[in-house]
Amino acid sequence: MADKTIPLQPVYSITEEVTGFIPVSVAIGAQGEFCVLLTEHVPDYIDGMFPPTVTEESRTYRGIVIRDGSKQIHDFPGEKWNYHFFEPIDDGENLLLCSARSHNYGNGKIERNARVCSTEGKTLRTFCLGDGIEHLSVTPDNHIWCGYFDEGVSGNFGWDDPLGKSGLVKWKADGRIAWEYKETGNRVIDDCYAMTVTGNEAVFHYYTDFDVGFTQDVETAFYATDIDGAYAMAVSKDGSHILFSEDKHFFFTERKGSRYVRRGRLEFRKPNGKKLSPRMISTRGPRLLMMDGPDLYLYDISAT
Repeated sequence: MADKTIPLQPVYSITEEVTGFIPVSVAIGAQGEFCVLLTEHVPDYIDGMFPPTVTEESRTYRGIVIRDGSKQIHDFPGEKWNYHFFEPIDDGENLLLCSARSHNYGNGKIERNARVCSTEGKTLRTFCLGDGIEHLSVTPDNHIWCGYFDEGVSGNFGWDDPLGKSGLVKWKADGRIAWEYKETGNRVIDDCYAMTVTGNEAVFHYYTDFDVGFTQDVETAFYATDIDGAYAMAVSKDGSHILFSEDKHFFFTERKGSRYVRRGRLEFRKPNGKKLSPRMISTRGPRLLMMDGPDLYLYDISAT
């Protein structure tokens, strides 16, 4: 396949809902929902480097869930947590908010950075998913996959024995570990650069090897690539193709034997002909959700 230009139309616009807010993240939920997390303001970094977990000032978060063309808006006022992730959970009946960071103060005092609440905003349960979360996805069987960046693996914020030390963890919906990656053939996840879910399993791209791993129950299958730092990836249902997002470019690859080889570069165009420059990207299996301004764009690599 040669390089290809693909025109896209927005699947949804949240111009009205985003007014007065700043986008934090987008996601595709376990039931195919489009999820957007907005905040009134983003807190300053500590020493210009580290995002705080909890702040003195409060803010309102707005979570938007778009399902079957129907839009639901959930406002969370008076929040002091610095949230980064938002998806439906419990078969879509409740909502999960999670911060990427968590402090361990010792003596059993740990920040519970995950909160499950009702659609009316009532807190139902809280738990800790560890520090340094780079990627999070809820599965159809009601588990939570988390991929961790380097600080979540090696430890920071008081974590001498990080919950994310394996680099990739599958959690139960109540915050108990269901599965975590075990070193396979000297392959160690020092930083989970990209992660997506296919059904109830995870696919990940990691430092230092930059291979692609497919979880399969208790085993993990690996394939080599010449991609060395993608931060997002969409995977066909049969695993034969992967679209990598790296350095603002999209590379389409095909699996040949034990490795993925490049087949071409994709470029997306908006209705006005301008290049799509997504501020945020999220994937689930073969579907790629992109946010450019207030508009949401969707692409399924099955059509490539």
